[in-house]
Amino acid sequence: MKRIISAIVASALVWGAAARLGSAAESAASIGSSVAAKLDSAVNAGAGGAAGSAPAVSVAIVEDGRIVYTRAAGLENVAEKRPATTATRFRVGSITKTFTAVAVMQLVERGAMRLDDPIANYVADAPHGKEVTIRQLLMHSSGIPNYGDEAFNSGLVSAATTPAAIVASMGGKPLAFPPGSRYAYSNTGYVLLGLAIERAAKMPLAAYERARIFGPAGMHDTTAGALPAEPGNAVGYMDADGTPAPPYDPSWLFADGDIVSTPSDIARFDIALMSGKLISPASFAQMRAAPIATDEEAVKYGLGVTLFPLADLSFVGHHGGLPGFEADNEMLPGQRFAVIVFGNAFSFSTAGLNGPLLATIFPVSSARAVAERKAAMLVPGAGEDPATTARFFAFFAALQKGRVDRTAVTDEMNAQLTAERLPDLAQQLAPLGTLQKLIFHNKVDQGPGIVFHYTGVFSDQTTPMTFSLDRNDKIAGVFLQ
Repeated sequence: MKRIISAIVASALVWGAAARLGSAAESAASIGSSVAAKLDSAVNAGAGGAAGSAPAVSVAIVEDGRIVYTRAAGLENVAEKRPATTATRFRVGSITKTFTAVAVMQLVERGAMRLDDPIANYVADAPHGKEVTIRQLLMHSSGIPNYGDEAFNSGLVSAATTPAAIVASMGGKPLAFPPGSRYAYSNTGYVLLGLAIERAAKMPLAAYERARIFGPAGMHDTTAGALPAEPGNAVGYMDADGTPAPPYDPSWLFADGDIVSTPSDIARFDIALMSGKLISPASFAQMRAAPIATDEEAVKYGLGVTLFPLADLSFVGHHGGLPGFEADNEMLPGQRFAVIVFGNAFSFSTAGLNGPLLATIFPVSSARAVAERKAAMLVPGAGEDPATTARFFAFFAALQKGRVDRTAVTDEMNAQLTAERLPDLAQQLAPLGTLQKLIFHNKVDQGPGIVFHYTGVFSDQTTPMTFSLDRNDKIAGVFLQ
């Protein structure tokens, strides 16, 4: 759900360096008192009012199949000044998709589903149901449009809905591309998968997850759908200052983003998944075996999981984001390692906290990846349109001054860039310094629009940036990594 195209600032993976084939992977540093102290410092720095932080953050780390570190900092409720604890529950957003994929693989193992069946075999009224397969839905290569953008940007999410209604709303829309031909993130595809699971399992999705995933993994603080009524839930904010996130009915979140959990419970899920308790090692390997290229450099997508390299390490996991929450779950199956990071602000940079955590635990690989990444960021790609780059430069430079040319952006962007929000946005972007140049790398046709990848060279730092244009040549979004 983070992939709302008109979002202004999005957290993303910052490493993405090419793996060195044949080199021995660095082992995780043992978390003794000195390492734990460095981790504590990083977690504490992630909570508070600084740009990219959140009112509350919570972390869990798994080494050798055991939870070896948990910590929370900040406030789960700003108004009540209620401190976050390691038991505080957060919405995990699209991390839910890995759970959905595991449920599918369980049913495949039982012979109740097949990956290359058309979705129409399970959801009779699925849009383009005879053309699109279960595998393509899992990999975001179906071409079915993403309902999330329109639903959240238009305010539809303020009223209750059903998974069937979400699917029906996409029924008259054409495929963005031939199924299987490329990647384009689609929450709609995972709603369809949730309905297919219900049909194959003959029970509601939430009941299936409790019986077949949460219970066997020992996840005692995890639910799906609406937040539990009891205390201990993190309040969602838009930024570190505690600006409340806009409300939305949880019925809009299903198999694509409806899980509520703690980092420790996600760690238990990871342990169960990596140990073969939920699905066989062969099935887990199949989820990672033939990933598709995404619009994020060096990141690929398998069956409900992202795959990306950190120098000689190969991480498997998923990012999640909703208005009010950001989350990230990353595993190294070969080492039975995992790191889980949650925050209760939409502007929270999971990468900003993941970076120092991994630099502490994997110092050699992290340093190598940073060096490789910095070098790659300064190498321009072919096919640049200088006029388009100039448009993006002028647009972002204006944003940093709290201004926007409303004729240059989509209606959705105009709706988000309110007069009240522009000064706050300028303040959030100020630490970057003055934008000096954009280095073009590539562009990707995603169906609804075109995504452009750059490196932004600012006076105070250099960072990857992504811009998007819709089919009417209007600026639809800009993402900072």
